[in-house]
Amino acid sequence: MINIIKKMFEASPGESTIVLKEKCSQCGGDVSIELTPTSGGFGLQGGALFKCSPDAYVAKCLACCTSSLTVE
Repeated sequence: MINIIKKMFEASPGESTIVLKEKCSQCGGDVSIELTPTSGGFGLQGGALFKCSPDAYVAKCLACCTSSLTVE
């Protein structure tokens, strides 16, 4: 996943934040994810990204990420 995000920033030189507007792969709702470089890698705010192939990802909204962590 790190390589995919690195390629996004390489394609947008000078950008300090990249905003991805996607559909949640679980519920289909709109999700907006802000990506920012950090000293240890990258920060994501507003959702999560999951690698689904070497050069592709799927997004999940915060609600679906939280619900999948809930233990019943």
